[in-house]
Amino acid sequence: MQPLRSAVASAVVMTACAIALAPTAAQADEGPAAKGDMSFSVIDAKSAIPRTGTFQLRDLARYGVEQKAVNRLAEGRTSGAADSAEKAAPAAPAAPAAPDPAYSIVGEWKDKDGWDTTMRQGKWPGGDYGFGLTKVDQKHNLSLAAVKATTKYPRPTGGKKQQGGTSYIYVTDVLHVKCSGWWIFRTCRVVEVKAVDAVVNFRVLRDNKPFGVVTAYCENTPGRCPDWVRQAINI
Repeated sequence: MQPLRSAVASAVVMTACAIALAPTAAQADEGPAAKGDMSFSVIDAKSAIPRTGTFQLRDLARYGVEQKAVNRLAEGRTSGAADSAEKAAPAAPAAPAAPDPAYSIVGEWKDKDGWDTTMRQGKWPGGDYGFGLTKVDQKHNLSLAAVKATTKYPRPTGGKKQQGGTSYIYVTDVLHVKCSGWWIFRTCRVVEVKAVDAVVNFRVLRDNKPFGVVTAYCENTPGRCPDWVRQAINI
């Protein structure tokens, strides 16, 4: 009987260990999205994500990416929801003193230093002319959410500089990342980096709001930014 009891006890211990070590359904999706190759983009808010070599997907939280964004990636969801959400949302009503619809405010937020920042509807007649969301979107393929993130999370060093007068330029880095493997243990590497610049003029207009975003664009990229820039997981 003693050998039988020992065998049963060992089996119970091994089963308990297996249960403790196995990820629960809430922790890991066993479906196809939780394994295999994937690519995504992410704003490197702390300039901490390695540009060379490899890292695990779970390390992104240690490099300053919000845990909820890492969780979405682990589930196979590779783009942020802000871009699609803002397309569905109605534009904010124009300020009473706005001289024309181009000056209507479509977004307001605080920048990294708590400064009131605005995005106006703007216009883009072509070339280097224009301002606001219309120019940012139609000429440079960037969204309100992408510009907002650039002003809130610029590079830790030199990411916000006075351009002249009341105008400031913000710079942040968006990384294109490819991973392979399973769940949060995927092995990842950075395959491309785009520096995004946003120019904001804080001159106050008749509606008592700053002029706001003049333009935003990808450095060393004529015309439109790649789609993956505006789809960063943490925008």
